[in-house]
Amino acid sequence: MNQQPPEQEWLTATAVEEGVTVLFRLLPHIPLGIKTSEFPDRVEIVWPYQSANESKLPGPLDREQMSHFEELLVNLWGENGLGHLTMLITGNQVCHWQWYVRNEEEALAVFNKAVEELPTLPIQIHSQHDPDWHAYSDFMQQVRKSN
Repeated sequence: MNQQPPEQEWLTATAVEEGVTVLFRLLPHIPLGIKTSEFPDRVEIVWPYQSANESKLPGPLDREQMSHFEELLVNLWGENGLGHLTMLITGNQVCHWQWYVRNEEEALAVFNKAVEELPTLPIQIHSQHDPDWHAYSDFMQQVRKSN
């Protein structure tokens, strides 16, 4: 069952943090028909990188690897109804994905199986039970206040 809309609309924004540009791609609202309690576990994936320039944005190789990684996640979690990507934040030498998944253990088991043959990825994974999507809602409230 495909719970992820085929063409998701995104809110994009930029900000300056510590003197460098940070790029945001955000889910503008909780998708219609989605009960947050059915995706109660927030999984945050952090990919630090070394920028070769003053922008502190990823270079071409890092961008390509991150794009493939995100595609993998969308295929594993989004297209299989296991989760929803709610935000991607890139800048200041870190890329940060936030997902809400049906079941953290199941999602990470599927992920680990898919990446076991790949070279080790420079990522950190954090998770927390958040059935009301407070982290997402609080962040979006701050975004809306700043506009």
